[in-house]
Amino acid sequence: MTDSTGLPVGPILISGHQPRLFDRELSWMAFNRRLIYEAGQPHQPTLVRLLKLAQAATSLDEYFMVRLPLLKGIVQGKEAIALRGDGLNRLQTYLKTLIDRQQAHFAYNLRPTLAQQGIHLLDYATLDALQRQHYQARFADEVMPVLAALVTLPGAAMPDFSNLSLHLAIWLEQAGKKKLAWVKLPRVLPRFLVQRDEHAPSPAWLAVPLEQVITAHLAALFPDHEVRGGYPFRVTRSTDLGLLDSETANLIDLIEEGVQQRRQQGRPVRLEVDATMPPWLRSHIARQLALAPTDIYALSGWLGLNDLKELTQLPRPDLLPTAWQPGLPPALKPQPPPSMLSFVPLTVVPEDNLFQAIAQQDILLHFPYHSFAATVEQFVAQAALDEQVLMIKMTLYRTAVDAPIVRSLMAAARAGKQVVVLVELTAPLDEAINIHWAKQLEQAGAHVVYGVVGFRTHTNLVLVARRETAQIQQYAYLGTGDYLPDRPQPYEDLGLFTSRPDIATDLSHLFNFLTGCAHQTGYQTLMVAPSQLQHQVQALIQREAQHAQQGQPARLIVKLNLLADPGMIESLYAASQAGVEVDLIVRSICRLRPGVPGVSDRIRVHSLLGDFVEHSRILYCQNGDRPEAWIGTADWTPRGLNERIEVMVPLPTSALVAEIYSLLQTLLADTQSRWRLHPNGQYTPCHAPAAPQLWSAQQALIERSQPTHSAWPP
Repeated sequence: MTDSTGLPVGPILISGHQPRLFDRELSWMAFNRRLIYEAGQPHQPTLVRLLKLAQAATSLDEYFMVRLPLLKGIVQGKEAIALRGDGLNRLQTYLKTLIDRQQAHFAYNLRPTLAQQGIHLLDYATLDALQRQHYQARFADEVMPVLAALVTLPGAAMPDFSNLSLHLAIWLEQAGKKKLAWVKLPRVLPRFLVQRDEHAPSPAWLAVPLEQVITAHLAALFPDHEVRGGYPFRVTRSTDLGLLDSETANLIDLIEEGVQQRRQQGRPVRLEVDATMPPWLRSHIARQLALAPTDIYALSGWLGLNDLKELTQLPRPDLLPTAWQPGLPPALKPQPPPSMLSFVPLTVVPEDNLFQAIAQQDILLHFPYHSFAATVEQFVAQAALDEQVLMIKMTLYRTAVDAPIVRSLMAAARAGKQVVVLVELTAPLDEAINIHWAKQLEQAGAHVVYGVVGFRTHTNLVLVARRETAQIQQYAYLGTGDYLPDRPQPYEDLGLFTSRPDIATDLSHLFNFLTGCAHQTGYQTLMVAPSQLQHQVQALIQREAQHAQQGQPARLIVKLNLLADPGMIESLYAASQAGVEVDLIVRSICRLRPGVPGVSDRIRVHSLLGDFVEHSRILYCQNGDRPEAWIGTADWTPRGLNERIEVMVPLPTSALVAEIYSLLQTLLADTQSRWRLHPNGQYTPCHAPAAPQLWSAQQALIERSQPTHSAWPP
């Protein structure tokens, strides 16, 4: 069975998995198809749709860089099974179909829609004389001075083509001899050269791909040669550094070297070429890269659709969502006089109030609806400046190039506070940024460690010790996401501020383990992977099954990014068979088959794809009449449960558990961006195409976070 893309939707077996589970790779491709579908929805502002298509293309690139090398056996991983023969060929066929779908959506849907709204994405060949004159001048003034070309004979070695960079392969002839030239598009220039159309009756812009502008002026680059053609291409390389189990004392140097080598020398896994490139030339490039013909992807449209995100910066606010300002949780909101009805500007919480507020109550944060800067960044900044703070411990998995939190840690270290930071150097694709900050922290006087050998530390934890009267009080932050609040597409995440001694004690033990000061131990409140979390979660699922068998209320609601671990899936199957009602909100890969009679008929699987990436992980257990809820960083995959340090924390009050339950119910009521997974593997939108009005959970949460909001029941 196939869907409208021609891709299989049922449990097609690529790598010998049991039919009780959907194939992991096809589940991921179904996720990417949903991303493309979301980019085509007319209720979305047009530039948001363009951004979503660019993000779908980025997701596909990451699959080729990270996952496909494992499946091809280029790099080794505990979770992967290398595919061979027909299995790999079928997978690559599905991938090519998916790429064709992205190209078709851009060419026949988004591009015409943008043109209707005054943004014309043009091929150079379609420009009129006046437009060509403009781009000729720009080529001479802006492009030509930064180009570099390398000319080789057909049998000579090619240059190293860096990962995902766009290049031109140029066919030249001189005195009857065939030559090849190679031009890398300069990163200092934008991918699209944009100009304002001054002659249009309403505001309009033209954008032409840089590679087409260069190709149209190749004669200026090679005046002594006959130019037979210029053809864009792009090489995708494996990004795995193979350093997870390294015990070298010079790990930071080793990773720096690996990052540099990856940019140029990671193993090639894909060659994308323009469909007009002659077969002999694409075969020549593929042979030099040691790629098989099945690794060549010939595209009839523009390469590198992820670069389209550049165009979302055009000054067209009418094609973007309405701007809004994140708020604060009630415990941190400034209290205006009752007579003030106007909006109270969001300001940082006064220095002497934040610790006081956390001491008074546990505070649940929900990003991006709550301000990251006025909560988490402010928490670390105040700890750095507060003379009563003695110590700050923190894990750092991903952060930004300009990271206020890290600058606060550096200030704290310079002020003489004890600062301990675990920097995860092997965070995929962010190694270089993390290395930079690790060095800066060390220079500032912080104690920097790099985690546990053999495991990635995928946690977001802060522990602060503060002297108060005659005792030391500890304050903690535990989050489900990274310290990256300014992504092009915001991430939805949760965080908990608390001063509870049991949680602080567990965090102290965990930090001692992470820094090598102690062995892994039991914890009073936290669930920690890899040693305990899976067994503890399975025990909670089994407890819910026992409640159902005893006739007590029994329900599970689980929110994840990925669900792929066979053991966890079997536990959910057993709970369903025992009578537990189960709702799973799984954003991307889900290998569980819902709705199978006698196996999973009480399990419903949802996928929510809105303007924000639903990134938080939540476990809600009905537990009879004593509901519990946990938040954390762990996805239910073999890697997340067995190869990473992950943490889940219980919400310590019934009020916070009720708040999480309300959030989950809101997400399950969405009719705009929610999908349902069926037993055959097909996803369908949770709204009728002719529905008069769609209801967005994320928009409702935005309205709820504003200073004045009305009730928003679905």
